[in-house]
Amino acid sequence: MSSTANSQDIWVAGLNHGAHDSAAALLRNGEVVVIVEQERMSRRKRAIDEPPVDALRACLEHAGRKLEDLDAIALGSDMERLATWMGLTPEERPSVLPYDDPERLFPRDVFGDVPHPPVIPIRHHLAHAASTFWPSGFEEAAILVMDNRGEDTATTLLRGGPRGMETIKAYGIEHSLGLWYRIATQYAGLYSKDGTAGKLMGLASYGRPGQSVALRHGPAGPRWEGVPAATQTGRAMPPERTRQLLDYFARHCFPYTVGVSAETMAYADFAASVQQALEETILGLCQELHDVTGLSSLALAGGVALNCTANGRIAAESPFDEIFVQPMSHDGGVALGAALEASRELRPELFRRQTMRHAYWGPGFTDEEVAAALDERGLSASALTTQELAGRTAALLARGGVVGWCQGRGEVGPRALGARSLLGDPRKREHLVRINTLKGREVWRPLAPSVLRERYDDYFIGTPNPFMIVAAQVRPEMRAVVPAVVHVDGSARPQIVDADHAPRYAALLRAFERETGLPMVINTSLNSAGLPIANTPGEAVDMCRAMGADAVAVGSYLVTLH
Repeated sequence: MSSTANSQDIWVAGLNHGAHDSAAALLRNGEVVVIVEQERMSRRKRAIDEPPVDALRACLEHAGRKLEDLDAIALGSDMERLATWMGLTPEERPSVLPYDDPERLFPRDVFGDVPHPPVIPIRHHLAHAASTFWPSGFEEAAILVMDNRGEDTATTLLRGGPRGMETIKAYGIEHSLGLWYRIATQYAGLYSKDGTAGKLMGLASYGRPGQSVALRHGPAGPRWEGVPAATQTGRAMPPERTRQLLDYFARHCFPYTVGVSAETMAYADFAASVQQALEETILGLCQELHDVTGLSSLALAGGVALNCTANGRIAAESPFDEIFVQPMSHDGGVALGAALEASRELRPELFRRQTMRHAYWGPGFTDEEVAAALDERGLSASALTTQELAGRTAALLARGGVVGWCQGRGEVGPRALGARSLLGDPRKREHLVRINTLKGREVWRPLAPSVLRERYDDYFIGTPNPFMIVAAQVRPEMRAVVPAVVHVDGSARPQIVDADHAPRYAALLRAFERETGLPMVINTSLNSAGLPIANTPGEAVDMCRAMGADAVAVGSYLVTLH
């Protein structure tokens, strides 16, 4: 340990260091200090093939620490294990899997010519599991991890308790849920590397299920029924499985053609069939996990756990009484999970469990920084009190305005939660069309609502969630009241807002309720298509100006843009 660090503390940084969604998390005695996603720093969506260098530096700057102050660096994948699964020779390994190269992770021109702390690899699915179990607040829980793949695993069932986590069962990559869903997105012409799974989920509501899409859950776990068995192993397997499944879809699923992106609605019934098959398979896994553990609580992680519609069904229909879904369930979240697991293993006597009740763990800013950013752009505004800011923003929204909202520390994960958001009035459907148009999104894609926690049951039927990650049904009598946030199937993915964790956002919702009688706004991420969510005040202002928003509320300032 560095001589500058308190000997009673343990500081651990976790990294997702793979090919996409790189991120860094910094923990003190197992408690989160800050989490930064690399894309928010580099401004490249999903940070494809970027090491989390800027993210780690931002974490250290936030905490006033240096690299040499850390007790350990935990990596959210075991590259040696992955290399074994891929069948790499020692000569191939450095060029094919360079992700854990210290020179790549800790470049001297960024961190100086200092020795880096010990590096601890954590298995990918164990890191995913840790990222959701330890923050869940559950003393004991069943844990379900589902993604494209870890090192050699695609689906893992675990049990968590005070002494740690144990793997119950693991299913391999040949029948991966995440890979299957990605290929389905490709078949529908919606796939791109910067992330499009949400488009297929949104399209599903426009269709009717009934097509044969291969995925089933049975005694041997998830299976691609009717698709030939893989003949390849290691890194040759995913490309082969992609060809096999695309061929299956083209033979069994309308419109019998791969990826006609100009005719998206032709794939609506296919998307509905995919979504239904995924949900039924996940419910089968939940039953399997419950049968083995007998526990009443479930924690979920992995990219598949970002499927809000499936999570809504888990909450309503699975045998578990309560669920927790980590808001960074994608690969960025393994930075947190790896740091948690390493902290617990290194100094269990110092490890303090911390329930994740909000997602505001990114960097923040000061009003002085806001004023400087406005001055640089030739803009002027006066600082307002929270009540003045909330009241004026609510009035703008009530008149049909679209307003950027950049406040406090940024939220982590792919969904904006009232820290880096674009807001609108949910009372008119045309506001959905306008916001989607401003963001460069397809107009048929749904937008989500933020609602005061205490008013949730007045509008929704389902499980309240602060992370906008569990779908609910809008009450039938309220659908005509808030048409801009009601999807075609009557669903929404609401975020509950608690004044304890987001006081300024809650103040806005209360001001909007005084203005309109409605404790709810449209909330979507403050970004344009293909770009990461805004991070700094200057980025928020620039994005709002570029897309044509009416105003931006950043810090204590409300800036009218036209």
